[in-house]
Amino acid sequence: MPPTDRDRAIAAARFRALGDETRLRLLAELRGGECNVAELMDRMGLGQSLISHHLRALREAGLVRDRRDGRWVYYAIAEHALAATRLTIYELEPRRSAERHEVE
Repeated sequence: MPPTDRDRAIAAARFRALGDETRLRLLAELRGGECNVAELMDRMGLGQSLISHHLRALREAGLVRDRRDGRWVYYAIAEHALAATRLTIYELEPRRSAERHEVE
């Protein structure tokens, strides 16, 4: 099924969120599992407000999910969103010439 306008809008929001080096670093840190802001501050050497700002952008784009545990909020990669983003890129790849001839 071809992507809808809504699908394209979601993909564009995710690509905008991924277009920032700090956000890519955050995702790389979250590859090992969920972390809270304090852990990410220690690992990345960045301040709380900057980490929180970028996590909010990633969460709003659907790329990370959060889980509250008492006073702590833990963040993790939203694997389904990354898979959908990979699929969007895959769907944009030009088809090989031979594949085009098979369709025609």
